[in-house]
Amino acid sequence: MKKSRLAILLTMTFILAGCDDANLSQKVIETEKQFVQLQTDYKKSQADLTAKENEFNALKADYTKLRAEYDELQKRTASFPALQVEITKLIDKSETLKFPKDPKDEFAREESKVSVFVNTAMTHIEWLDQLLLQELLKLYLTKDESEKVNLTAVKPQDIVERFEKIYQELEKDAKEYKPFAMEESVYTQYLGQRNHIVSFTQSTYTFTGGAHGTGYTNYLNIDTNKKALITLNDVVSEKNQAKLKALLWETYTSERSGEGQTPLFVEKKDFRISDNFYFSNDGIVFVYPVYELRAYAEGEIELAINYYQLNELLTPEFKQTEKDGFYTFPEGQ
Repeated sequence: MKKSRLAILLTMTFILAGCDDANLSQKVIETEKQFVQLQTDYKKSQADLTAKENEFNALKADYTKLRAEYDELQKRTASFPALQVEITKLIDKSETLKFPKDPKDEFAREESKVSVFVNTAMTHIEWLDQLLLQELLKLYLTKDESEKVNLTAVKPQDIVERFEKIYQELEKDAKEYKPFAMEESVYTQYLGQRNHIVSFTQSTYTFTGGAHGTGYTNYLNIDTNKKALITLNDVVSEKNQAKLKALLWETYTSERSGEGQTPLFVEKKDFRISDNFYFSNDGIVFVYPVYELRAYAEGEIELAINYYQLNELLTPEFKQTEKDGFYTFPEGQ
């Protein structure tokens, strides 16, 4: 009896031990699975964290760059106040030359007036005043002189000396040819300022005793951020200039298409984009000198292209947006 009980007890012990081993094995397997899953999740989290760190660092670099550009722009803007422009006379010299009466010619002229006049705009901003003087002097330099003269440091006295020389040449010609008058003048005007663009004109007038004098208006559009003149290529990239030329030609010819209009002064193959222009509220106006597109009596010719025609051709810096009051409307409206 005792042996039977002992056998039963031993049998049950082995059974219980076997159950414990099975449970333990199952727990080990489940624990291993959890460990592997946690390890996988951890690696994924590390990869996600690395990606986020890279994204953060890239964003931080972009921010740092943009902030530096913004601070630089703010600095330049803050250092360029609204202009207080004074038009300053550089030279104003004139004389009426008297000639002895010619008894053989009752219509001989007995006097001739010789004059030169120049003024400039003084803004009290050194680099801008210098740029205006440079452009003024360049109007009266030959190609050879332009290569020899130091245009990086033009002084008002340089302009005065140039026009003293012009005055002497006019005086010499007046004594020889006895015209009604001899004149050379430059008048500077300040047109205005919008954002980082300031605009001036330098208008020249030359009279050497012919039927009439000749005038020319040089428009100076200046980027205060870059401290430089704005050129045609700055506004319209070269790849878009053929389209601009077509718009200008269409504008020019449409104004001459009516009945009784005079013939065109220039053929299409000889037509050009003027590099003399100014910004208006509605677009850009291209200015052509007398005789190029029409008769002298019509003066300088302006061809205006509005922003709705022009905007797609402009470089990003000059492209108009809603901030400029420029709106596009869906077709049909």
